[in-house]
Parts: sequence; structure tokens; C-alpha cells
Amino acid sequence: MSKRFFSFGCSFTALWWPTWSDYIGLNFDEYHNFGCGGADNKNILYRFLIADKKYKFTSDDYIMIMFTTFNRFSYVDTNNFYIHNIGDLVDHNLKVHPIGKNYNFATAIYDSCIMIQSLKTILDAKNIKYKFLQSMEHDFYNDNFKVEGDVETLLKDTLNLFEYPVMETWCYLNYDFNKEKVIWQDTKQEDGHPLLHHHYDFVKEFFPHFINEKVEQYYKEQQEFFTMESSHIQCKRYIQHTDEFFKNNNIISTRH
Repeated sequence: MSKRFFSFGCSFTALWWPTWSDYIGLNFDEYHNFGCGGADNKNILYRFLIADKKYKFTSDDYIMIMFTTFNRFSYVDTNNFYIHNIGDLVDHNLKVHPIGKNYNFATAIYDSCIMIQSLKTILDAKNIKYKFLQSMEHDFYNDNFKVEGDVETLLKDTLNLFEYPVMETWCYLNYDFNKEKVIWQDTKQEDGHPLLHHHYDFVKEFFPHFINEKVEQYYKEQQEFFTMESSHIQCKRYIQHTDEFFKNNNIISTRH
């Protein structure tokens, strides 16, 4: 039976260069990346349910979910029923949105913890091998904010499910991360995401059994193709090379 790997998360999972997910995906017969830029944890749960419906997860599958910051919020636009990820609680676009005005930090914690605990329950019930990761800290940017009562208990129980460092925090601790961030030549804008070598090193430190000659070759070739001309050009190069590399290694791969 073929081995299938499914990954879920925000842009730390699916971006315009290789992420931790791609390096791990090279170790399987099938690799399906359901990462979505800007996703909140509710959207991650939604995409998990969609994937399960389509692929019918079994106990032979391996799943890794890199949850995002608890601050984020998504909603459905009733004009076109499109799911919008409208950013963090501190972002202006959320503060001025009618739905976001009454959304608060305690509710954000409650919502994310319910999503994460629900996914754990589903995965355990299906006897699926899985790992939970975190992309960014759950920093609520408010020194006066304190979580108490049932929400505090729920938060502690949820954070205990994570055994690995938060990836962004790990990058700041191990690299001069601010200086290493990409500045796109066309827009002069800084990109705050970990680069392909950060993702590679993260896998190498915490999941070394997934690093092999094939992964090293892929990493080396992606470094050679990397460009800061624009995110569009870089993304095009990344996808073209990735599709070809996975195909040449007889790995079925999809991005959703």
C-alpha cells in the first residue's frame, strides 16, 4: 500500500518557495499540501475536512498540521459565499470590519483551541499518525490581556499538545532573522516568512529521519533557482521545478 502524506497550515506550509512540508513530502508515495496563505485555524480545520472527504484518510496515512497564530479570523461573504481570511485581531482591516469589531482575544483563543482539540479527536479516532506544529506565537499584543477561567484551562491543555518549538520563534533564536528576510526587487517590500534554508534546517533538527539524498538534492536545486526579482517569478520557478522533481521521483503531489 502506498504511503500518503497530507500537510495543513497557513503560508508557513504553502508559499512561493519550499517549506518544511515539501522536504517531508519527498519521503512518501503521495504528497498533498493543503496549506493556505492567511488561513486561520478554523480554515485549517475546514480544509482538513475537505481533504478527508476527498481522499478518505486511513490509518496508513501520515498527517502534519502547522497551526497558525490564534489571533486570526475568517468569515464567509454572503454576497459570493467566498471564505475570507481577514487577518489578525490587531490588523486595521479586521478592526473596521463589522464582524471583527466585537471579536476579542478570549474568543479567538476559545475558537482556535476548539479547532485544534477537534482535529486531535478526529485523528485519534481514525488511528492516524500525526504531528502538530505551530507557525507563529500566540501573542495578543496587549499587556493588559489576561486569560482566566475555562478559557485559561482550555488554552493550557491545547498548548500541551505541541512538542516542538514555534517555527517563527525558532528562526529568531537561531538566525539573524530580520536581516535574512527577502526584500522583493519589484516592490521593495519585505517578506516576513522563513526562507527555504530555515525550513530545511527546521526539518533537519526536529525530523532528521526525513532528510536524505533526495531531499538534499531538491533543496540544493531550489537554492540555485531562487530569485528575489518578484514573488510571482519566484513562485513560478518553485512550482515548475517542484512539479518536475516530484514527477521524476515518481511521487504524486498536489497543492490545494
